Amino acid sequence: MLRVRTLVVLCSLLVLTAPTLAFAQAVDPSNSAIARVFHPPAPLPSYDVATIKPFVPVTAPNGMMMLGGSTVRQYIRNAFSPASTQITSSQVIGGPDWIDKEKLDIKGKPAPDLEVAMKNMTNEERTAQNRSMQQSLLAERFHLKVHFEVREMPVYILTPAKGGLKIKAVDAPPVRDPNAPPSPPTAFTPGGPLPAGMMMIMMKPNGERSMKAHATDMSGLLNLLRNNSGEAGDRPIIDRTGFTSHFDVDDLSWAPLSANADIANPAPDGPSLAAALEETFGIKVVASKGPVEVVVIDSIDHPTDN
Repeated sequence: MLRVRTLVVLCSLLVLTAPTLAFAQAVDPSNSAIARVFHPPAPLPSYDVATIKPFVPVTAPNGMMMLGGSTVRQYIRNAFSPASTQITSSQVIGGPDWIDKEKLDIKGKPAPDLEVAMKNMTNEERTAQNRSMQQSLLAERFHLKVHFEVREMPVYILTPAKGGLKIKAVDAPPVRDPNAPPSPPTAFTPGGPLPAGMMMIMMKPNGERSMKAHATDMSGLLNLLRNNSGEAGDRPIIDRTGFTSHFDVDDLSWAPLSANADIANPAPDGPSLAAALEETFGIKVVASKGPVEVVVIDSIDHPTDN
């Protein structure tokens, strides 16, 4: 049986703002190929109500332990991630030990008018809005102070292979009218055609993975590499393919790597993701060092009371 996960990759960005505390100034690197963090415009919007409690695991009726919660470093990582992906943990630097040890249950609710406005946003717009409010919560409740730097770090770089790219451009997904009422989720039948902008990852019981997508873009492919393959580890990925259009993925299949392998140095016992990318798309994955924007924690306190 296949386990199926879906990811909708959308490209527009609109962040509504409300008066609140802005606590960091953005770096504007001149190199467009830098692995960046998320810099929402100031002033940042705030949650209307936010609660922060120690996370307590819950036992389900079937006896299984329901895990969850988040360390503060994980929360910071999410808050500073661009809307379509996640930055790596290596991009959040510094901080006291407790931000990696203590798990918290952090919840926020927007003001009623903003909550209504968010219902009319795309998935990416809502994600950006929530991450802006998460940054505000970190500043207000944890007194988080950070600065941003660009550092040379281990990365994976995507470049055209020796024979050139093998990607055929297709039309971009239709742009949603911001004045139109919210539309119902796009219907999808397993085995049928994918809606525009959707990516599907399938995992077989033996661990082999397969990807299909319709009208995705390079940010969607990078999102796969960062968040779904498990093979990129903690290295940021930088796109230097030069391909800026949308494209389809009919079938990108690869085998899991052994414990001692990585994306650019695969195990010899099966096709790697790097080999599949080069064969299918003419994209070469190179382990290198490159410019990475990082969030440096200057100071942080335990959260203030609810």
